Amino acid sequence: MKLSVVPVLKELRALYDVSERNTLERFWAYKALMVDGPEVLPLGDFSPMGRRQPEYLDTLLSMNAEALSATFARDIEAELSTVQAEFRLLLVVVDQPNNGWTQRWLSDAAWRFGPEKVPQSTESAPARRWITVQLWTHVPPTADYLRAQIRGAVRRAVWRIQHGVPATLAQMMQQEGAALAYGGGTFAGQPLTLEPDELAYTREVLQPLRTSDHWPTCFAALYGDEAAKEVGFPPLGLGTLAGLGVALDDAHAHSHDVPTQHS
Repeated sequence: MKLSVVPVLKELRALYDVSERNTLERFWAYKALMVDGPEVLPLGDFSPMGRRQPEYLDTLLSMNAEALSATFARDIEAELSTVQAEFRLLLVVVDQPNNGWTQRWLSDAAWRFGPEKVPQSTESAPARRWITVQLWTHVPPTADYLRAQIRGAVRRAVWRIQHGVPATLAQMMQQEGAALAYGGGTFAGQPLTLEPDELAYTREVLQPLRTSDHWPTCFAALYGDEAAKEVGFPPLGLGTLAGLGVALDDAHAHSHDVPTQHS
């Protein structure tokens, strides 16, 4: 396992110095940052129109978040030393209110469950996968939050090396159970726990749906009714993050399972 942190926070913060009034000019500066370098940076989740991002980026820079991320990466390398893979980590600040760019739940779901684009290897340059680390502006930018997001994102990427992109609800739950458990069992900086009665009820609702690959059904199962209604999907009678809570509980029940070596 080899992890490297690609610095980008200063460049993202500088976008807001391009023009306070001319957001179109700022957009073109953002596009240039993303595509005009030696390779395309996966910055699609970052909105250059987000109003809360400058202050959030200032805080990340003041806490030296990218150097801190490199420290977390060294710990992960030691823990997952048998996994043969190379990843580049990119911290991406995501904001929802008033920018018309992101939707909280859909953006989170696309990050966790969307298709993976793997760079092509050459004889001189082996493929190095990108891992974006979403940091939402409504979650305080603490070291604990940063660590959880990084660890979860890396574990998710390792799961995909081993199993491929999840297609069914069961596979999505297995992937996210592993990622959430490795990240410390939190979602958006808060512990993800369900009461025993809710766990039992949610398992009963999800049992006949586990083989489904119908995205609205999978989304509602994982994120719950409130999120499903917000994005226009039919609800299933589930609480917030109910399916993800069951996935985490399942992962804890199989905590002896560890990543194995893959090339």
